[in-house]
Amino acid sequence: MKLPGNKTKIIATIGPASMEKKVLEAMIKAGMSVARINFAHGNFEQHEKTIKRIREVSERINRRVAILGDLPGVKIRVGEIQNGSVTLHRWQTITLTTRDITGNEAEIPVEFKDFPRMVSKGDVIYLSDGFIAMRVEEVRDTEVLCKVLVGGTLFSHKGINVPNARMAVDAVTEHDMEILNFALEQGIDAIGISFVGSAYDVLKVRRFVEEKKERVFIISKIERPDAVRNFDDILCATDGVMIARGDLGVEMPIEKLPILQKKLIHKANVAGKPVITATQMLESMTEETLPTRAEVTDVANAILDGTDAVMLSEETAVGKYPVETVRMMAKIARTTETYRDSLWSSRIADWKIVEWKEKMPRKGTIKDAITRSIIEALNSLSIKYILTPTRTGQTARLISRFKPKQWILAFATEEKVANSLMFSYGVYPFLVNETSEKEILSLIKGLGLVSENDTVLLTKGTPIGKTAGTNTIRIFTVG
Repeated sequence: MKLPGNKTKIIATIGPASMEKKVLEAMIKAGMSVARINFAHGNFEQHEKTIKRIREVSERINRRVAILGDLPGVKIRVGEIQNGSVTLHRWQTITLTTRDITGNEAEIPVEFKDFPRMVSKGDVIYLSDGFIAMRVEEVRDTEVLCKVLVGGTLFSHKGINVPNARMAVDAVTEHDMEILNFALEQGIDAIGISFVGSAYDVLKVRRFVEEKKERVFIISKIERPDAVRNFDDILCATDGVMIARGDLGVEMPIEKLPILQKKLIHKANVAGKPVITATQMLESMTEETLPTRAEVTDVANAILDGTDAVMLSEETAVGKYPVETVRMMAKIARTTETYRDSLWSSRIADWKIVEWKEKMPRKGTIKDAITRSIIEALNSLSIKYILTPTRTGQTARLISRFKPKQWILAFATEEKVANSLMFSYGVYPFLVNETSEKEILSLIKGLGLVSENDTVLLTKGTPIGKTAGTNTIRIFTVG
């Protein structure tokens, strides 16, 4: 068996360009770790077919792929436009209306009935990820009259953003809960909550899942100023976070986005929560066979920042080159990781240990102390793998936050736990019947991952009184 060439996980959105089995297989082989389904598009029947295809292909080629389903949330969008698009020109007057019409050069429908109550005269409205901007001139019962400030081509169902607008609805809607129920029935591994504003939104989803007696990995999408302000509380409540730079870059000054990305990734790393960097990472590959130099640099910098995963959206959902895009992402990740490991390994690891000791509470958990000790051991010895039996995935994630150069081989007895680890940097999960040392060594020897005289580090949970969990590490040479 050969482990992947890159430790950064790659999430690819599945859509019309990538839902055929042969394309899915090629994407998995190219490096896709997680298949993302955007529930904002399509219907339950289509999604069920897609989920089955992903499972069938991954099982047939024996490659683990987790499935992430994104709840649509309260995304304000324009409605249907005649011929699919309209070109708006600077200083043009346009009416945004909540009436049920087909859009044209004079009127654009908005699929949110309370939209006129959200805006006031003088507000700037952004459409199509901020590429089009208009100023509110007048607000009526069902209409908002605007002056175009920045023109462009507007397509049907593109998003609308009004920075700092307060919406008098929950981030998690009743429709979201219907979708969540469907996702749980389909055995989805992870759920992305869109437009999270506070920890309450996360807890609402978690309570629903618990009442259904199900388990799902919860990822909070950070794409609104409220989410940034409440990030620490959200981070405590969630299992992982996604820095969704599309809406976030419109809702706040775009020049602040790079530093904010670094800060949020760092906080997630400290907490041991997987973090995904998303939106427009290789967008030019929607139409072209190669990305721009800026896009390559963007992906590499996100990896150096400490992201666990990088995500592709339109590139693989509707793009011309979904397989090539995944392959390119994997190449960038592999090269970046090698550079970091070969030139910065010991310096970054030492810096992280010092920083984590300063950031962590003085009375941390046993698992936290163990995982920090592991990093110190990795700096002192030539260790090939970190072997981590796990019931919840927590130990593997706590080790992963340090981004060690060694693979973390995690061994779980539950499918959902194994799949949740597909979001964590450098973790390769195995589904096993039992997690004894004997069984783990037998498995990795049988797969040809270790040879005699290889040194490995094993985390163990030895019951002490009534407490059981990871509380021991053992370093030994394979015999």
